[in-house]
Amino acid sequence: MSQNKLMTGILVGAAMGLIVSLFDRNTRNDVVQKSKKLGSNAQYYATNRKELQSVVQQQAEKVQNLYSRISEDASYVGEKVNELKGLTPQVRELALETKEAFVETKEAVIDTKNDVISAVKEDNPSPNTTLTDGGSSSSSTSGGSSSGSLNAGGNSSSSSNNSGSSTTNKNGSSSSYNSGKNS
Repeated sequence: MSQNKLMTGILVGAAMGLIVSLFDRNTRNDVVQKSKKLGSNAQYYATNRKELQSVVQQQAEKVQNLYSRISEDASYVGEKVNELKGLTPQVRELALETKEAFVETKEAVIDTKNDVISAVKEDNPSPNTTLTDGGSSSSSTSGGSSSGSLNAGGNSSSSSNNSGSSTTNKNGSSSSYNSGKNS
């Protein structure tokens, strides 16, 4: 019983909407023209049934072609999605390897920079100064006047072979030892 009331209400609402929309002159004229055209087409195809069959068959072929093209496109897109799913782990791995290479290169550049800065800051750099991978640098001169080295912390230590020695440790504090007379 409730379905009957529902269908009745829908039909009454549609009829009321149709009547209200026909109050507009332009809408009314458009409905009349389209109704006349539909009537004349119905009369034409009623007398020419073979033409109606060919038109319906053409429309059915168009729909069938459209369906096959859509299904081909859908299968192509599905294949590409599956390829993309297969490539995603490979691309991720390649990106991680590239990132690791850049990080390693950055660390090597920073280490080299620190070695160069330490060598430049050395009190008395000599032409015999060499940079090594361990982050240390040493220099010596003949005659025993002075020697300097760079320890692992990047701080330099130096000693003099005259009457005393002076050492600077990692913390930056220095100590000296005099073995002879002060002059």
